[in-house]
Amino acid sequence: MKTKAMALALLLSLMGCTESSEETKNEVKKEMEKAGETTSEAYEKAKESAADSWEETKDATSEAYEDSKEMASDAFDDGKEMASDAYDDGKKMASDAYDATAEKAGEFKDAAAKKAYEACVKMKEKMGGDVSECDD
Repeated sequence: MKTKAMALALLLSLMGCTESSEETKNEVKKEMEKAGETTSEAYEKAKESAADSWEETKDATSEAYEDSKEMASDAFDDGKEMASDAYDDGKKMASDAYDATAEKAGEFKDAAAKKAYEACVKMKEKMGGDVSECDD
């Protein structure tokens, strides 16, 4: 567009130096005005297009930000829930292990007491002692 306008300006100036008709000058002026209007319209359209693109970009960015905030919040909530479940499972497993250990300890204690009683009875029988003393 600039080149066309410059060419028309040059043509107009040349025409001014020569003896040309007023009609030709007016035609050149009209062409220059059209070129100026076309340039102005193209500039305005480009400005509007840039403004529209900027608004679309802002909207898309805002939506992406809100979506990512929501996703992060959901992931955090899921993580909290999973941690809570794991904690509860761990407590239950520890309680079960404690109960199983206590049960086994009771079994070992009973087995040890039975073995001690049997050893005491055997010893009393061999040594000639009173077996009722083994009940203590």
